[in-house]
Amino acid sequence: MAQHKKDTVGEAFELFDSDGDGYLLVSEVASAIRALGHVMTDTDIKTMLQKIGVEGRGGRVDLNRFRQMHSSLPAQNYTRQLEEALRTVDKEGGGFVQASELKHLLTNMGDRLSDDDFNVLLEELDIDSSGRIQFKEFVRLLASGR
Repeated sequence: MAQHKKDTVGEAFELFDSDGDGYLLVSEVASAIRALGHVMTDTDIKTMLQKIGVEGRGGRVDLNRFRQMHSSLPAQNYTRQLEEALRTVDKEGGGFVQASELKHLLTNMGDRLSDDDFNVLLEELDIDSSGRIQFKEFVRLLASGR
C-alpha cells in the first residue's frame, strides 16, 4: 500500500477526530482551526459552521467540510503577527527591543530557547550601542530561516 504525505489540514483533522469516526464535533472543529494557527472566537467559528450548514452542539463536520472552512480563512501573516507582538514590548515606540528583554521573552515564555540557542541567534543580529535590536532585522532573520 503506497503511503502519501498528509497535509497540515488533514493532520489537524485526524488529530482532533478523537473517536476516529471521520467527523469532528463542533467543539473539535474550534480546537482544530485554532491548532492551525487561526485566532478565532467561538462566535466566529459558529458563524462559519452555520455558513456550511452545520448547526448546534451536536453538529458534525467531515474532512471535506473542514477543508472548505479552512480554505475560506485568510492566510496567516506570521511576519505581521511577530511585528505586532514585538511592538507590545517596544517601550519607546521606535521599532526596537532591548536585547536583554528579548532574551527574557525567548528563554522564559512559550516555546523556550536555551541560553545557548539565544546566544547563537544574538550573534546574527546587529545590536546598537544602547543594547537594542531593530524589529525589522529580527523579523527578517526569522523569516529567512537564518
